[in-house]
Amino acid sequence: MKKNILTALVISLLFFGCRERESKSQIVPISDLGHIDVIIDSTTWFSIKNDSFIKNEFGVLNVDTTYYGGEPSYDLYILGNMNFLHISLAKGFWNYQQGGGVLVFQTQKPDQKDSLLSSWKQFYTDSLYVHTFKGSDFTLDEIMAWYKSDTTKLQEAKIFANLTTYSVDAYKNWGITDSMVNAGLAMEKFMESWGEEPLKTRLFNSITELYMTINKQEFKEISSALLAVGYTENKNSFNHASNPTIYITISEEDTKSKYTKVKLKLNHPIAEKEIVFSPMVKLKLEGNVGWLEFN
Repeated sequence: MKKNILTALVISLLFFGCRERESKSQIVPISDLGHIDVIIDSTTWFSIKNDSFIKNEFGVLNVDTTYYGGEPSYDLYILGNMNFLHISLAKGFWNYQQGGGVLVFQTQKPDQKDSLLSSWKQFYTDSLYVHTFKGSDFTLDEIMAWYKSDTTKLQEAKIFANLTTYSVDAYKNWGITDSMVNAGLAMEKFMESWGEEPLKTRLFNSITELYMTINKQEFKEISSALLAVGYTENKNSFNHASNPTIYITISEEDTKSKYTKVKLKLNHPIAEKEIVFSPMVKLKLEGNVGWLEFN
């Protein structure tokens, strides 16, 4: 079964904080990192799409074009056991967004919109909004920071957080039992239901660490979203017991990619291997660890 995930481009407001902060866990809905969206140039996108190792050994690869507001999004989904990589072409809907991205968390239990909003509002003093996307057999609520577009400025690549929750009906339509709905569906089980190809026969298991370089505006939004789903901030990193560690560098200088490195867990060890998709992106594998690096 296929899950389309709608995203929109937002800019957060100016903020920087260096003190340690802990999430107020009493109302935090249990959420997993569902995926990261990385927006890349056409040379790199087609190189990844056509790479035989990616298609046949590394992960299950789905290629799709989805329309958001009439604009096409050209997407590669590389599926792992616990989450996935969503790689979009900087064209159409994502025009001018090369190097940008999205950080997407998904609640384990359905219909958690109110809890997500309540939790995020503890750490984000500006406006949040909910976008409800209705697919053919599901409803997805997405919470993002709201901002007023400045049409006088040139478009720049952005990165933003997106907290999501599916409807109960969606789970039932996908054959997920009431007991699983009540207990909460972790991403590992969620991924098992996506497609017919067995994920565990491929290398890609999960994302374990994220490294990003973002500006102060983006930090305000992303750091507050991380705290909202239960992360704790410790100097330059955000830590969670069951989600990837996220390392953030704050810089106002232009960067070619908001994501700089992604550490991956592999299902089985592999001899040292490096694939250079383009001068912008390469994949390095050795043992049970992989690194997706952006230049």
